[in-house]
Amino acid sequence: MNSQEISQQEVATPTAGPMPAAAPAPTASAAPFHRSPGLALVLSFFPGLGHLYLGLYQRAFGVFLAFAVSIWLAEHAELGIVVAFVWFFAVIDSYRQAQLLNAGLTVEPVMSPEGRAKAQRRGSLGFGVFLLVVGLVLFYNQFNPIDFSFLQDWWPLLLVVGGIYMVVAHFREKQRRASLAGGPTEPEGPVTGS
Repeated sequence: MNSQEISQQEVATPTAGPMPAAAPAPTASAAPFHRSPGLALVLSFFPGLGHLYLGLYQRAFGVFLAFAVSIWLAEHAELGIVVAFVWFFAVIDSYRQAQLLNAGLTVEPVMSPEGRAKAQRRGSLGFGVFLLVVGLVLFYNQFNPIDFSFLQDWWPLLLVVGGIYMVVAHFREKQRRASLAGGPTEPEGPVTGS
């Protein structure tokens, strides 16, 4: 190699100089909204209002509806204890939801127009069936009054049914996560040999 080829090769290769500064990482357009657990708790003294403050609109509607139903049960079936349960649940749940939202441990409420439109299109089968059944019972009650005094003895059955539903939902979710992870799933019944 002659000196002319060496000088051309040096021109072709870049010289070691200061590296250009890396572009700054993109930052979020806005800081996450901090929700005050104390304010959510105080607002929940009127059930549903604390959840509205947190942006949990469906949960707020459910809590308010449960509170209204519990007042109706207290008047018609002497189940005043249900009012206290729903009220304490609303207060404690709004405080916990605010903490979970601030810690990022639960899903943020959907606030974008696209998300709102998607949430409006998506229906809830369980809530729809609930509204249908309650509406039919109340409509029937308008013409043929129903004696709800049996609820004085049988209302704890609602807690049993709710507990069974939550336990089954927990195990279904656990099984779904195991199948997504590709891990082994627990057998649903006794294994018989062939």
